[in-house]
Order: sequence, then structure tokens, then C-alpha cells
Amino acid sequence: MTRPSKEELLAIVQNFYASSGEALYTPVVGPETQRLHAVWAKRLEDMTPWNDFLDEVERALPGFIVGDTLSTSDGGLRCMLYLPKPARSPEAHWVVVGCVSLLAPVYAVYGVERTHMGNGSRQDRAAAITHAPISMQSPAQVLARKIEATFGATPLSPEDAQASAPLFVGGREPSEATLFHALFTSDPEVIP
Repeated sequence: MTRPSKEELLAIVQNFYASSGEALYTPVVGPETQRLHAVWAKRLEDMTPWNDFLDEVERALPGFIVGDTLSTSDGGLRCMLYLPKPARSPEAHWVVVGCVSLLAPVYAVYGVERTHMGNGSRQDRAAAITHAPISMQSPAQVLARKIEATFGATPLSPEDAQASAPLFVGGREPSEATLFHALFTSDPEVIP
């Protein structure tokens, strides 16, 4: 499948997120949000393909804990690969995250670095998977191949992911929203 261009992706996401802040101050749900909710309602009618995908990832990576997170305010589904607790460093560890857009035939794989603070809290930071330890690179590649094979999606390029999407995406203002935020999630570092 051919990867959509940045311009095509921007045209797509404009159908699902408002470009005006007027909708933020009214109880009426705007047409863009209605369209996003309709996409989610259709996906939620049959989660079998997604659940089968998660099972496949679990079989392919038996040393990892496989989880997912769904939010109907996001543009996609997310799958996480966690190391088992005994294999995690008490100070910091990485989680691999794979996103599949519901809005366009694209996906992304990135990492979340979890740093545990001395006071019992933690700080999570999303980063390019290339910044993750080498031990997480191979699982990230397996996850990417499974996404491509199951959903027929193509990877979103890092340049397109960072392209500005001048829309209200989640809690992000148009000045800070990117194509990544619109296609997948406005909070990439927020995972269970």
C-alpha cells in the first residue's frame, strides 16, 4: 500500500478535529467530533481483528507483557509491550508502543521511557524508538511487521509525524498539534 502524502493526511484529519475553538465553549458536539465518534463506534462493534492482533503479538513475543489502550477521543488504537517486572530496572525502563490509526492507513511505533522517582512517583517521556535500548529495538520491529501484516498500514514518516496539524486535538491547541497527535493520540506518553 502506498503511504498517503502529508497533504492527504492533513486533509483527512481535518474531517475529525475542529479548527475553530468555538466548539470548546458549547455543549453541542461539532460535526468533526461526531465523525470521530462514528469511526470509533464502527470499530467498537467488532474488536475481533484488534484482539486477534494482540494475541498474535503475544505469541510472537512471549517474553513481553502485551497490553492496549483505547480512547474514543484519539485517532487510533495503541498496543504496548512491557518487559516482565523482574526484568525491569527499578530506576528506569522502556515500553514499546505501536499505534494504528483509525483515520488513515498509517501506523507508528515509538517508545516511552519510564523513570521512577525516589518519592514513589514516575515520569514518563515519549521518544523515538531509535532512542530506546537495543533490547527494545527487535520487539519494536516485530510489532511493526505485525501491524503491517494485519492492518495493511504503512509507517508514518518521522517528518510527517511532526508536521503541524492546526486543529484542536485532544487537549492540544492548534499551535502544538501535529499529525501524529491527530492520527494516533494527543498524549503519547500516557499509557497504563
